[in-house]
Amino acid sequence: MIEYLLCYLRKLVMFIRLSLYTLLLCLVPFFAWIFQWQWQGVEALNSFDHFLYWVTETGSSPYAIITCGLFALLFLPVIPSRKQWILAVSVMAFSVALTQGLKSVLKTTFAEPRPYVVALAQSSDISTDYFYDIPRNERKEVVLQFYAGKPETPVWLARHHGNETGYSFPSGHTIFAVGWLLLTVGFTRIFGSKSFKVRLLVGGMTVWAVLMLVSRLRLGTHYPIDLLVSTLISWLIHYALFLFLQKKAIFLKVQD
Repeated sequence: MIEYLLCYLRKLVMFIRLSLYTLLLCLVPFFAWIFQWQWQGVEALNSFDHFLYWVTETGSSPYAIITCGLFALLFLPVIPSRKQWILAVSVMAFSVALTQGLKSVLKTTFAEPRPYVVALAQSSDISTDYFYDIPRNERKEVVLQFYAGKPETPVWLARHHGNETGYSFPSGHTIFAVGWLLLTVGFTRIFGSKSFKVRLLVGGMTVWAVLMLVSRLRLGTHYPIDLLVSTLISWLIHYALFLFLQKKAIFLKVQD
């Protein structure tokens, strides 16, 4: 009976922790809707958006691979043993591969154009259907040629849009950021550490994830609904993942 109650309590605490951080990230699209925010094009950009560009690049290919490696190393001081760390890193790799694979399938299924692509189509004789019918390398040329006639467009934004010519829904960057935050929250819960290092890791990962979501809106690559659904998808996958991991003996003793 006691063992059953302890098991239930562990599941409940994990559910609450993952859900609270998920709700925090959901505030980004919620606030966008509350204040009726819409992407206003390159004219509305400021210096902070350039900073957000560098944040969003940490989740862009190929830099996301470096980000994953650095984040995995950050767990070394908070995981008790090297064996548990290796196992945790394997779970992290599985999480990223699963969520990004699912993202790719959903993008192809829904085929929603990005906000900046819609703006491009409205300002030129190129339709969104035509844009997505041509190969990716040709899409990039279309984007770069479009911005070449707009000298007010920052070079970094033109380059970013040229590399981001896929579909809008769901947001791969959002799933990536939310996934890493929930991995951090889940594993620090499993290993039961409440040290300053753990609080710093969770706090830093939270700030990074929030900025990542904001960047996807500010740079014109996603709509608020993309962020919301992507966040919920990541929460569902990682909650199921940690329910499974909590039953594993290698983690169970640490929690107790």
